[in-house]
Order: sequence, then C-alpha cells, then structure tokens
Amino acid sequence: MSALISIETLIITAVLLLLYASWRLRQKQKYYSNVTSNLPTIGGLPFIGQSYHLFNVETLLDKLNAGFESMKTSTGCMWMATTPYVLTVDPEVIKYVTTSPDFLSKARDLYTHFDNGVLNGIIMSPVNKWKTNRKAISPFLAHTNILGLFSSFNENAVNVKNKLERLAGLGEQDIYTSINECVLQLSLLTIMGIKIEEGSVKHQELLTAFTDIIGHMSKNIVLNSFGLGFLSNTPHYKRTVKYLQALVRTRIKENLAGNVESEAINYFEENRHSMFHLALKALRKKIFSKKDVEIECFTMIAASYETSVSAAYTCLMTLAMHPEIQERVFQEICAVFPNDITTVEYDDLKNLPYFDMCIADALRLAPPIPYIGREAIHDTELCPGLKVPKNMQVVIPIYELHRRKEIWGPDAHHFNPD
Repeated sequence: MSALISIETLIITAVLLLLYASWRLRQKQKYYSNVTSNLPTIGGLPFIGQSYHLFNVETLLDKLNAGFESMKTSTGCMWMATTPYVLTVDPEVIKYVTTSPDFLSKARDLYTHFDNGVLNGIIMSPVNKWKTNRKAISPFLAHTNILGLFSSFNENAVNVKNKLERLAGLGEQDIYTSINECVLQLSLLTIMGIKIEEGSVKHQELLTAFTDIIGHMSKNIVLNSFGLGFLSNTPHYKRTVKYLQALVRTRIKENLAGNVESEAINYFEENRHSMFHLALKALRKKIFSKKDVEIECFTMIAASYETSVSAAYTCLMTLAMHPEIQERVFQEICAVFPNDITTVEYDDLKNLPYFDMCIADALRLAPPIPYIGREAIHDTELCPGLKVPKNMQVVIPIYELHRRKEIWGPDAHHFNPD
C-alpha cells in the first residue's frame, strides 16, 4: 500500500513539475513573441529546442549555416532549451550590438561556463564593474608595453623552434602538445610575472590544471544548456580550482610583503610589464580587491593561453595543408632573415605582409573564439522595425560570419590569403 502511495506521489510531483515548466515556457514565449514573430525562427524539440546539437559542435555549426541559408536572412532567431536567441551575421547589426550602450552587458548564458570562481573577471562582470576593471588593466595591452615584452616573445619562440626542430625527420608528430607547453610558459610570464622552467613539477602541474579547467568549461557549455551545470562541479574540478587560486594568492601575499623570491619560481627582475603588477597597482589604489587581482589575472591567462594555442596550431596546420602557400611564406621569411632567425623585432613583422595575410585568413576560417554575445539592458530597437525586450541575448556566430559568401566572395569556405 505504501509503495502505491509513493508511486502516486511521484507521478503527481512529476505532473506538477511538468505543468510548471510548461507555464514558464509559455511565459517566455509570450515575453519574446515580438522577436520570434518578426524574425525567421528555428524551433526544435519541446523544452530542448536545438540544444541537442551542442553534443556535436560540427553539427551545430552546419545547422547554423543551413538555417541562415534556408531562412534567406542574416538575422534570425533560434531556441536553445527554453530560451530564444537572436543570431546575426549582418555587419550593420553587429556594429550596433558591439558599440551601443544598450548592449554593454554580456550574454549571460554564453559565458556561464566562465563563472567558476577562477575566470569570472571582466568576461562575466556586470557593466559597471568590468568598465572600471578594464580601465585598470588596459595599460597591459598598450603598444609600448607589448614592445617591452618582445624579449619574452623571442625567448619563447626560440623554445618552440628548438622543440619542433628536434621532431624533424621523425615522421608524423603531434605538435599541439609542444605549442601548448610553450604558450603556457609565455602566458604565466607575461600575465603573472612568473617564469617556470619547462619540464619542472610546477610546470606539469599547471599544464594539467589549466587543461582540466578548459575541459571543464567545454562540458559546462553543454550541461548548462539543460540546466545541469552543477554536474560538472566534480571533486577533482574543485581541487583544481583551489590549486590555481592558491598560486595567485601566494603570489599576492609575497608581493605585498615585499618577498618575491621563490625556489620553485623565478620572477621578473628588470621590469613591471606583467599584468599582475598592474593589478597589484590597482589593489594598492583600492580599485581592486585581492579577489579582483586573482580573478582578472586568471581571466587574462585563459584569454591569452587557450586562444594563442589554437591560433598558432591552426596557422601551422593550415599552411601544412597548402604546401605551395607554405613555400611562399618560407621564401618571404628567408628574404627578411637571410642568415637564420635569432630574434624578431617589431619592425621585422612589417616586412612579412604575405605571412600576415596567411595568418589572417587562417584565423578567419577557424577563429579561436567562435562566437560572442551581448544582452539588451532594456527594451531597445535592434534594427529597423524590430524591438527586442530587456534581457534579450544576441549571439554573433563569428565562425559563420567569416564564411558568408556575400561578405567574403564565392570562395569564402576556402583558404585563400591572396
């Protein structure tokens, strides 16, 4: 008898939850009806929409391309789970969204995977905070500061070159790992002012930790679309977060105490170009809290590390797939550096126009960041005749944008630096 009552209770609870979810979905449909009724809209399965495509990114990208082609539009709408998103590859709409004060907030759903206690800096912060924080750390990306880091760039480039030279003649090799290791060194050096010897225990620990964090974020994107993001917060993930937090907190403590020496880690001695020292400066001026220093530094590491690895790997792979173009790049480099390359200065880069074109077109086809998103801070007109409500999220699929034939020509899907 008690078993029957339990089953009956379970059924009633499930029905009530389904009714509540249906009511919530209906409320959302009404709230966004002005958008979905005025834009071509891709629906999908009830309560799921097109979210199931997130399990296969290639399928999702194909779906986006097919959607824009079938709808004959550059701005449309797509339901993911129970939320509609405006998707646009219209240059004028993109310009408005990325420059208008009406869209200063980041699209909350697109960046939820950064909200992990380590990387939720200017990427996740509300507009009133990220504007202040960005101003405090923007000198790090100033032209003069970048020039001051060229010695570090050269040292790191030599390390990569030496590692790849040792692989020559050994057949097919996985160069991603070599690039990954060297870029992590460079990110830690320029962002944190930390120089870690390659192959050391500390280097391997950090490489594993950042790989785990990036992997967690990938899983979180999928799980969050179904409201199941909490499933990715495993004990291993929490230990990884604590490990990375401890690294920065120790660094902050040592610097504030005036003790920057360490047996395991060697720091910048000649300058204060690192992002970390700018963050400490903001801390001393009470612009940043210690938590801000911690989060913004890791945010910048994530922004530089993962994207730089992807960009370098993409460019090398693309050139390898097009040997005739690779040969032209090689000849151009030989003309600028006839006696082998020891160091590269900023002015040297100006003499490599074809190489620059190759990098630009490779990253056009495979951008390290495939999409960005903004969110309306109040009801506003997105384009003539279309008013979007507050909290409407607008997604700019950069991968698709960079392959639009009406923008890039009939060969938009092909690598063609010329």
